[in-house]
Amino acid sequence: MKKGLKPALLAAVIGLHGCGEVAETQATSSSVVAPVQASTSVHLKPQHFATVEELVEDFADFSEENGTFKVLSSQPLHIQMAAQVVANDLPETVQTEVQRAALYGIYRTLIHTDAPSVHVTAVPMVVTLNPYSSRFLDSPKVDLEVTREQALQAAKKHVGADTLDELVAPDASMGIQLDSWSKAFEPFYYRIERQRELLSTLGAK
Repeated sequence: MKKGLKPALLAAVIGLHGCGEVAETQATSSSVVAPVQASTSVHLKPQHFATVEELVEDFADFSEENGTFKVLSSQPLHIQMAAQVVANDLPETVQTEVQRAALYGIYRTLIHTDAPSVHVTAVPMVVTLNPYSSRFLDSPKVDLEVTREQALQAAKKHVGADTLDELVAPDASMGIQLDSWSKAFEPFYYRIERQRELLSTLGAK
């Protein structure tokens, strides 16, 4: 698929599907484990990619070109995810975006590739416009290595999922498959308190 085609269609239909451009009102603050929502396309499996680079290029939520994604090591797999923020963002906003980037790196990698584990380093990237510039910050940072089994057990504890596939809801009703996060997983992806709970279970300090 040509770069940019999927994001353009996705934005027109439901908005960006993976990196936080969804109103937080969609997520519930309840800590009670919710039943995993069944996909509207029950026969679909999440998309699968041979490498995390192919995954990131296809989804286009992060990019090597703008510095928001970088493979630091292939064996063992270590990736850097950068959350784009602006200078006047509140500290809580920056923390939320960095934690979200870390969870994206962990769960997208383990759901959509065969990687047995992934080491994710998530950092903030401050961007300015007119003219464009960017720079990385040292903190806040999330840095942790997660195995497939650890990711599954954390998802089971917090989301009630029996498989990692249940964390996404594949849909192809518009003629192209979109693997949005499931309703049960959304609070742990979008809300800072739930992010912290999940990352703590995964081993984040």
